[in-house]
Amino acid sequence: MGSHLIELERRALRARKLGHIKEAAELFSAIVKERPDWEHGIGLYNLARCYEDLGKLQLAEECYDAAIRYQPASRDFLGGLASFLYLHHAPEKAFNAYPTVLEIYRIDKDQEAVASATTALRALGRKMGISEDGVTERINKTPL
Repeated sequence: MGSHLIELERRALRARKLGHIKEAAELFSAIVKERPDWEHGIGLYNLARCYEDLGKLQLAEECYDAAIRYQPASRDFLGGLASFLYLHHAPEKAFNAYPTVLEIYRIDKDQEAVASATTALRALGRKMGISEDGVTERINKTPL
């Protein structure tokens, strides 16, 4: 693992924390250009968050998807993508993403997160014109 990449990550995280999102995005981009698998997708996930904050939504979604390929069961990556889709008007994609997130929250026995994901699914269902019974069925069909 290159120590220069560790230093780039440290600088990127600091820039993001200070609100210098463009600088953070450039640093994370340099990391994933050299090592797309950096920290099992965390570089891509952080780059996605920067792109989202910068309004580069297509790039953000691509980075979330790429991060998930490295850690398909990451609650942070999956929850980040589902939330991103919910916030940025992709209700069908979000509705399809949340059941996986809900399953992970249930496995983790995180009742607060389960409630939050369930609320999001119900809101998305209403937006999409799905009956309350249909949404409840989808929530209950989510494997445990």
